[in-house]
Amino acid sequence: MENKNIIDGKRTDILTDLFKQIPEEEPSASFRSEIMRKIAYEAALREKRSERLGLLAIVTASLAMITLAVLSFAYLEIPAIPQPDLSHVSVPHLRFYLHIGGIALFLLFLDHGARKRFLKDRNT
Repeated sequence: MENKNIIDGKRTDILTDLFKQIPEEEPSASFRSEIMRKIAYEAALREKRSERLGLLAIVTASLAMITLAVLSFAYLEIPAIPQPDLSHVSVPHLRFYLHIGGIALFLLFLDHGARKRFLKDRNT
């Protein structure tokens, strides 16, 4: 046991002496900025990958739900859903409905952008 500690002690001393002989060099002036740029790039790649995986999960889940709905309709032998009679809907009403739908879509995109910016600010 004591011989092993002495050998380890000698190895440590030899390594310490060798490291002391190596001249200490200063990193280049742009070293820090280059490292930070690489870290930011890797973080952006990780974020994009996470977004893509999330989008893939949403699309997969949506397709699975649609498939399950179609198969359940076929299994339960539910007849085709009749088309609604839209003859009583006038053009001004249709414009109003489209306007409301457009506002809702705009708000969804606005919410997505705000959440993305909030998460970006929160992570940095």
